[in-house]
Amino acid sequence: MSNRKNAHRRRLRVAVLAVVCGAVFAAFFARLAWMQFARADYYADKAAEASSASYTITQHAARGVITDANGVVLARDTTVYDLYLRIPAPPGTDLRETVKNIETLTGSKDVETQLAAFCSAASAGELAVARGADADMLTAFYTAGLVQSGAVRPAARGVRSWMGGTLLPHALGLTGPITAAQWPAAKARGLAMDAVIGQSGLEAAYDDLLRGQDGRVLINTGFDGAVRRTAQLRQAVPGAALVLTVDSSLQKALQDALISKIHTLRTTKAAGAGRECRAGAAVVVDVKTGGILAAASVPGFDLNACRADYAALAADAAAPLLDRTAQGLYAPGSAFKPAVAAAALTAGIDPAATVNCTGRYGFYSGYQPGCLQYGHNGPVDLCTALEHSCNIFFYDVGRRLGVDTFSAMAQQLGLAAPTGVEVAEARGRLTWSSDGNYQAGLTLMAAIGQGNTAVTPLQLAAYAATLANYGQRPALHYADRAVSVATGETLWQYTPTFTAVQGGEAVFGPIRDGMKWMAQTTRVLREAPVVCAAKTGSPQLADTLPGGSHYVNSVLIGYAPADDPQIAVAVVLEYGGGGANAAPILRAVLDAVFGI
Repeated sequence: MSNRKNAHRRRLRVAVLAVVCGAVFAAFFARLAWMQFARADYYADKAAEASSASYTITQHAARGVITDANGVVLARDTTVYDLYLRIPAPPGTDLRETVKNIETLTGSKDVETQLAAFCSAASAGELAVARGADADMLTAFYTAGLVQSGAVRPAARGVRSWMGGTLLPHALGLTGPITAAQWPAAKARGLAMDAVIGQSGLEAAYDDLLRGQDGRVLINTGFDGAVRRTAQLRQAVPGAALVLTVDSSLQKALQDALISKIHTLRTTKAAGAGRECRAGAAVVVDVKTGGILAAASVPGFDLNACRADYAALAADAAAPLLDRTAQGLYAPGSAFKPAVAAAALTAGIDPAATVNCTGRYGFYSGYQPGCLQYGHNGPVDLCTALEHSCNIFFYDVGRRLGVDTFSAMAQQLGLAAPTGVEVAEARGRLTWSSDGNYQAGLTLMAAIGQGNTAVTPLQLAAYAATLANYGQRPALHYADRAVSVATGETLWQYTPTFTAVQGGEAVFGPIRDGMKWMAQTTRVLREAPVVCAAKTGSPQLADTLPGGSHYVNSVLIGYAPADDPQIAVAVVLEYGGGGANAAPILRAVLDAVFGI
């Protein structure tokens, strides 16, 4: 009985073991079948990966163009090519022969050495064998069969070029590789170490819009050099087109007028009357929007040759790299007088009230500055004082107001105040009673735009526009909008902004009348295609002539048409010999904008 039970148990165990073994084998075969059929592609990829290597390549995004208001291209990318040797080389490639061909085509003797160094550091990738190649070199690589074989990959990228080069160079600015000092900030923005960015001017101010976004492609290649797979990790997105408010034809006319006038002064004028003039600046703005229509700084330079010529440009005593429109600081001279007039009218001084001009201001016994009395003498009211630039009137009014009062008004009107412009600009300065060198006589000098006062041509243009706008001071700007090159969609649009200076017609009406009358005293402006308003200045410089008299700059502000202003203009000629010498620059602008 016991033996039968034991035998039964043994048979039961054998049966259970058989069932378990059958289940295990069934699961094994099911798993094997699943791996071989259902997951065949997955394991094939895994096997391929085990015998391959991957690397990424960059697809350079095109930098956006910069155009003037009419679509004329001022800056764009010119296509060049970087050529890369693929490692490992494609099947059938004679690598030694390929390297020799590359060295012959590029004129380099280092490709073999570079290849050895590359292979010691990486199992797969691409070695740059030529950067910035032109179309002729690319054609040579095709002719040699290096591109068609897959051994060499050409990659197009843009190198910045500026149409004309000398048109608006200071404002447009340069592009260049990221510097060591810029790298931490650039890295935080997600830029590659070899990225090219805007380094100055508008190229830097609008770099995020212009630069676009580089693409990235993943390449998987076998150890035999055959490409197994490519995957687009990120699409390249071209930069936006930046449209400026600048009119390139007006810009050229303004630059030509400045250069011509400087040449005329140097060749026709006497010492101290403009013969020493070597440089100048002029700005034209839209009074309705603050858009800069033209901004010329002379001497200038060629953006396309700037890097090659940098040492000579930097050493040039004429400072061609200095943007005089935004960073040149000049005493405004009598062009400052409308600011004193605005302070006086705001304080309640009657515009019909007169000051007796005797040719010398005798309020202080120890300091009695004079007036040249151009076309006036005796009792002078505010409009007449602006028309004939009477110093005595403004000495007296300035003294009664106090230097802090009229300097505060000048700042509200835009002098020694940020203009809003996108490029680097100097702040400038005015004269205050808190100045370390202040004394009573400094108020008189400041009242006619000298003393410690120094401002930029851009600030003078903003100031002129404010006078034209009855106290509405526009923020100045070069850029109008950014547009997608793919869709034409406007990605960004500038919104004009204004700062109100109180006063309206009561304050600015008499000033506008005086400036309109002043323009009529100058033949070159009197014969312009439209009636304009202007105020000149002849600020003295520290340098003196042999006889002891001072050299003077030539300064002018103006706007036109006088009764319905559209543009405002500021001009400065260094050692220009007096304000009247700047009038032909304003006339050239009026001819270009309003001439028939």
